Amino acid sequence: MIDPFQLRRITADQIARFKAQDTGIPRRINPEDYRERSRIVVISGVRRCGKSTLLKQLSCGYDPVLYLNCDDDRLVGADTSDLAALLGIWEEIYPGARTVFLDEIQNIPGWERVVRRMHDEGYHIFLTGSNSHLLSIEFGTHLTGRYIQIELFPFGFDEICRFAQIRISHPEHMTTRQEAGILRLFSSYLEDGGFPEYQKDPDPEILRRTFDDIIFRDIISRYKIREIKAFRELARYLFTNLTHEASLNSLASVIGIKSGLSVKTWIGYLEDSYLLGSLSPFEYSMKQQLSRNQKYYGIDTGMRNAVAFRFSGDAGILLENLVWTELRRQGRTVYFWTGKRECDFLVMNRGHVQTAIQVCFHLTQENRQREIEGLVEVMERFPACTGLVVTERQDEILTVKDHKIRVIPFWRWVFQRDRIL
Repeated sequence: MIDPFQLRRITADQIARFKAQDTGIPRRINPEDYRERSRIVVISGVRRCGKSTLLKQLSCGYDPVLYLNCDDDRLVGADTSDLAALLGIWEEIYPGARTVFLDEIQNIPGWERVVRRMHDEGYHIFLTGSNSHLLSIEFGTHLTGRYIQIELFPFGFDEICRFAQIRISHPEHMTTRQEAGILRLFSSYLEDGGFPEYQKDPDPEILRRTFDDIIFRDIISRYKIREIKAFRELARYLFTNLTHEASLNSLASVIGIKSGLSVKTWIGYLEDSYLLGSLSPFEYSMKQQLSRNQKYYGIDTGMRNAVAFRFSGDAGILLENLVWTELRRQGRTVYFWTGKRECDFLVMNRGHVQTAIQVCFHLTQENRQREIEGLVEVMERFPACTGLVVTERQDEILTVKDHKIRVIPFWRWVFQRDRIL
């Protein structure tokens, strides 16, 4: 339990800093859609992706505000009794205040019981967390029906343009000079990713430190993993080999352990922390989906480049990872296709295949047939679906076997996402 005098000082310091914090650039999420919700607003996502800044944006218009950053090292060892005591401190300092912002709440065990009581007592609650599994268990157990969730990611390309103060109101009417500037920015985004702190200070050590914090503080320490070396090797191997299929047994062999089940558990931890995501092959049977090899994608290409081994000619891997992240950011249900040919992404809509997406950094005479045949195979299997090839800069419409296929640059696809999918 934290000393009450110390707790008072901590919360006073934190509220003062929170009030002074910069609101940052607007995200794709509109705060007005959430300010008047009666349910708890939960922002989840990887460490350092901008959750605290989004909290600040959500706080605009509220006065006074109550704030607690549970990732403060002065709160190590805090428990529910400290949260309960904090309510009394807040009421004493800010009588009648009922809008609360709780940052990285998963660091306080048992937090959900106090939050439920606060909600029942009429508090308007916004909170963030960096572990999807812990949040889902606690909300599912104690807060069912009381919350709405926002998944936040590092900056998307549209947000990068906003950060760089580049306005794109009509992507279809770009001048050659404007498009050249966009492509230069995209080239940097492909390499550097979208972590906000790194955009302000492009030091790779920031990304390496964030990666290590997640590995050690959020996973190894929390889940008491003893095979530390093997676990770190697994994380780095997956980051090095993004977009590739892999079996649990092959991964176990690579890192020198016997059990594929341990690998499955560890990958679950990496996914819960938002570092990685897995993609299943399209099958009508969920059991078959999960029994087959999975593909793995990273939360950010810049982080991947900072912590993994680099290969020459890996721009296609980075572009495919960007497409996966963008689809996640849009909340899409996605699979990959393996038949006679392969297709990178099948985007679902109400149980039906809506769009087939192939990712190719640059379509050439050598790879065009292979890339297009995978799309055509899917489009013939699912006649109602549309076909896209996402590239670095090529933009055209192809007709193959009576199927129209749109070839589109990644940046244009992002800005026209509501019309093209």
